[in-house]
Amino acid sequence: MATTAPPARDHVRDALGFGGLVPTGAVARGGETLVGALGVEHHADVTVVPLLILSDAPGLVEWEPSMGLSIRDDRGDRYEAHTLTSASSLGQLCVTLWVAPALPPDARRLELVVDGLARINPTRGGGRGVARPLAGGPWSLVVDLLPERTVADVPPEPAEGPVPGHAASVPVRAHGMFVDVVPAGQARLGEGIAVCVQAIERYWDRSVATLVALGPPDDEANAPAIGRAAIGVWDDRGHRYAVTPIQGIARGAWSEVAVEIVPAIPPDAGVLAIQVSDVPRGPDSIRSNLVPGPFTFGIKLPVE
Repeated sequence: MATTAPPARDHVRDALGFGGLVPTGAVARGGETLVGALGVEHHADVTVVPLLILSDAPGLVEWEPSMGLSIRDDRGDRYEAHTLTSASSLGQLCVTLWVAPALPPDARRLELVVDGLARINPTRGGGRGVARPLAGGPWSLVVDLLPERTVADVPPEPAEGPVPGHAASVPVRAHGMFVDVVPAGQARLGEGIAVCVQAIERYWDRSVATLVALGPPDDEANAPAIGRAAIGVWDDRGHRYAVTPIQGIARGAWSEVAVEIVPAIPPDAGVLAIQVSDVPRGPDSIRSNLVPGPFTFGIKLPVE
C-alpha cells in the first residue's frame, strides 16, 4: 500500500480554521468500479473532500485528479482540486482532495465528476506496469450540502466485550463486499482540537470508519495523534465491536485513521456509538500528554 501526502500549498488544515463537517453517503457505480464521497470538511479557505474508489478490476488503481476531475456547485461555480493524500492498494484508492476556493454559504449541492480511472497491470520484467482505463466512467457524485442530521442519542455502553467472531476476507475494503456508505459528518471540539467521524463504510462482513483529529495551527508538537487513540464502538442493541486501525497518516496539525469494525452491523441496529479517548499529543505520542476526553458520537443508522 502506498501513501503519499503532497504539499498542501498555502492551505491549512487545523482546528482554528475548521468550520464543520457535512455528512454524505453519495456513491456512483459504473462497470466494475464505484466512487464514494465520505464527507465534506469545511475550512476557512478550502474544503476537504475524501473519496473512496473500489474496483473489481485486477491491479492497483491510479487516478490523477488534475486531469480527471471536475467540480461545480448548483450555482454554476467551478472549483479547483489538488491531492492532499493518496493511498492505493489492490482494487482500491483513497484520495483526500483540497477543493478551492471555499464553498459559499448559499451553495446547496456539489457535483464531482470523476474520470480517467485506470488499473495498473504488472509486467513480467518488473517496473511500473501498464495503465489500462477502467470501464464504466465517468462517475458523477452529487453531494447534498444541507443533508438531514445524523446525530442520535448515544446508547448505553454494554458491559460485555466485543461480539465473538472476526471477519476473514482480505482486503478489508473490497468492491464485491461493499454495501453502502453511512453518513456521519460529526465533530467534537475541546482543548484546541477537533475530533471528527467522517463516514462509515459498510461491507458484508465488517465496517470501516474514517476518523480525523485537527490540532492547533503551527504547533506540531501538540498535534493529536488519533491513530494511537483508544476507540470503542457499540450499538443500541447491546453489541460491542472489535476495532482495528488499518490505515493512517499524520502531518502538521492533523492526523486521520481508518479503522475496521467487526463483525458487520446488524440490520436492526438504529444507532452506532463511537467513542474516542486517550488521544496522545505530538509526533512521539507520549501517553502522559493526552487530550482530555472522551469524545463520544451517536450516529443514526439507516432504517431497512
